[in-house]
Amino acid sequence: MTSPLLTLPLLLLLGQASAPTSTEPPFQARLSFYATDEGIDTQGAPTGTSFHAALEGHTPELASGLRAEAALSFFLTLGNSQGMGFSDNGSTVRLRYRPSGWEAGEGLSAVVHPMSTSRLYMGFTYPVTWERQAFPRRSAAESALELRLSRQRWDAFVALKSAPVFDDLELEASRRYALLAGGFLDVTPEVRLAAKGTVLNRGQIPGVANLGIEMHVPVRGASLGAVWHRGAPIGNNVDLALYQGDPTFFERFFQPETYPGGFAASVSLEGSIVSQGLHDRETDPPQRRTQPSGAGALEARVKQGFWRAHVLAYVRSLGFIQVDVPGFPPYQAFMSDAETRAEVSGTLSSDYHLQDWGLTPGLLVRVTRPASLRNPPVSPLISNSTAVFQGPNRLTLLPEGEDPKLVVTVKATARWDLGTIAGVLAEVSYTHDPNRTLFEDDETGVSRPVFQPAGAVGVSVLLQARF
Repeated sequence: MTSPLLTLPLLLLLGQASAPTSTEPPFQARLSFYATDEGIDTQGAPTGTSFHAALEGHTPELASGLRAEAALSFFLTLGNSQGMGFSDNGSTVRLRYRPSGWEAGEGLSAVVHPMSTSRLYMGFTYPVTWERQAFPRRSAAESALELRLSRQRWDAFVALKSAPVFDDLELEASRRYALLAGGFLDVTPEVRLAAKGTVLNRGQIPGVANLGIEMHVPVRGASLGAVWHRGAPIGNNVDLALYQGDPTFFERFFQPETYPGGFAASVSLEGSIVSQGLHDRETDPPQRRTQPSGAGALEARVKQGFWRAHVLAYVRSLGFIQVDVPGFPPYQAFMSDAETRAEVSGTLSSDYHLQDWGLTPGLLVRVTRPASLRNPPVSPLISNSTAVFQGPNRLTLLPEGEDPKLVVTVKATARWDLGTIAGVLAEVSYTHDPNRTLFEDDETGVSRPVFQPAGAVGVSVLLQARF
């Protein structure tokens, strides 16, 4: 049985949502609309809109202690020329069995992830999670089977991901597998320890396949985490940009927040280390080189009455940011004399709940030193420029001789709960990013990176209705 002191950070420690209770209706639906513009009137700033729909259902007992559950979660998009688009967001089908005499929350479960495996991943806190998709060159859907055993003070799982991956050497798709396993242990009612491990082979490296050489990408990794909590549950802050890649994004942001009074706090710490074999472009003939990478995160939450504060600090090496792509350029290890810097970020936020209005306004400040890469020039004629990374394969190139600078973001946030049927999350942000560049032609007609205005105002809004 799950400890009554476990809060949302504890439930998320293994990436699983809490089990529905018998008082829930057999079907529940959520419709969400999310829109963001990270830079109003700023050229090249990311923008996007999405419509998300989810339907969850569970059966009464099919037999003694046995029940079935299903969750359909997907995005609908409308393109200009290709009509309606559909993409899965971690839909699942689950069988649960609780033997006679076992307590609520205990039992065995078998889960099928038929179209996407983004709910099975390494790491625990979203900014430092990885392997949400194991095979970047899959030729069809990536699916998974997960088996889990839950007892009063511990939990263990094993999962197998699978997808057909194109092999440029054989000129056909071959099925690949990724194994994940892990669990947690409640050392005390206030302390939980968790661990995960994975082993997989991403398949053939495309570049060397053209030379008739067989060279695969083996991956090994582990994640360790610990959480301490005391007092009432403490939910998420309103920081929409930080959690967009999490498939539970549209679920957990509107979980009811309770304010029973008194003091509550939680602290979580985690770290991940991963190694994978990539093409070493400095060798002839081509050879594989193991490239290690890692990440870590520290999160703290405090609640006093209707006031909350959140602190999140994390570090990601450049190799870790690119681990699922994999490599940079794709499937290639960094050069031995390249200069790489890890991403380091710290976020502090605070909000206050106005109970009579159901409104929770807040303020957030984030400071980030972005990850960067500078390769040595291969000749005196090649410029010595630095690439700044905002995410996997999301980078800007600085003018020659320039170094990355700190990025500062300030946000005003708000959460408005309209009873149990609807909710609104909104944020207005100002970001000072002195690393913004665009390519422009110089006086000789050569295109080069040129600094753009550092300031940008952004807005984001998430609307959700529940039935």
